Amino acid sequence: MHPPCPTVPRPSRAMRAMRMARLMALGLPLVMLGACHNDQQQPTMTFAPLSYSNLAPLNLNVASISIVDRGQPGMVPGDLSNRAPTPPDQALKQMAHDRLIASGSGGHGVFTIDRASILHEPGGILDGQMNVHLDVVSADGLRKGYAVAQVTRSYDPKATKGNTDTTANLYELVNLMMQDMNRELESQIRNNLGNWLTTAPVAGAVSEQSLDGASSGTGAAQTVTMPMPNTTSSDMPAAVSSTPATTSTAPAAPAAANDGPDPIFPDGGPSATTTTTKAPRLRSPQPGYLTLPPSGTGSTSGTN
Repeated sequence: MHPPCPTVPRPSRAMRAMRMARLMALGLPLVMLGACHNDQQQPTMTFAPLSYSNLAPLNLNVASISIVDRGQPGMVPGDLSNRAPTPPDQALKQMAHDRLIASGSGGHGVFTIDRASILHEPGGILDGQMNVHLDVVSADGLRKGYAVAQVTRSYDPKATKGNTDTTANLYELVNLMMQDMNRELESQIRNNLGNWLTTAPVAGAVSEQSLDGASSGTGAAQTVTMPMPNTTSSDMPAAVSSTPATTSTAPAAPAAANDGPDPIFPDGGPSATTTTTKAPRLRSPQPGYLTLPPSGTGSTSGTN
């Protein structure tokens, strides 16, 4: 027969509790070290708010513009837009606030967000879609025109680290879609609502004025008085008129036909209005007019 095995005394409950406390005290630093390591691998990221005030505004000839949001997160099954730092519908509202300006005195515009969604497709692809339209309504409630804009974009974040639906990937997709939407909406408004676009007046602009003094601008014309130089000083030269002198010349009277010497004025009489000078006419003396000089003189003349 084998000798009986020695009996090992069982630890009491107090000792078991002490051993458990020791194990927990030894393992707690390891757990905390692992948590700190995970925090270092996934730092907290901050994202700049999306703004479009740097883009050219679209001034509409309406008194007011309202926004209707039908693309809130969750409106489409499987939508992930609520996880983006800036949901796409909020980005569209910001775009409408920054770029659609009411600069008229009557009627109103309605900017409607029909869809703003982000879906996680198979293969780790993010698909985003935005649908909006702008209506222009007259003061009597009649719809005068509209413009429709739609943007779709697929984003493959395989080259980035982390999961597909991280906040960084969602933010990047929303930013890319908004760049496309700004171009598409402006193009559609200019093509379909071009008659409703106005040019906003610039503060301090100089109004155009015609040469006859009638102002062609909408602003009041300003008259500027310039200081005139002192013309009474004796050191200054006399003023010279800048108006060119005009001289009137009377039409010359037609020359009368030359029928011979005038019996009253053989050499031509004075004329107050005739400015034409007649060429002298050489006349030969009539025969027998010349006489010989008296005899006894020292000079002789020949006869013809």
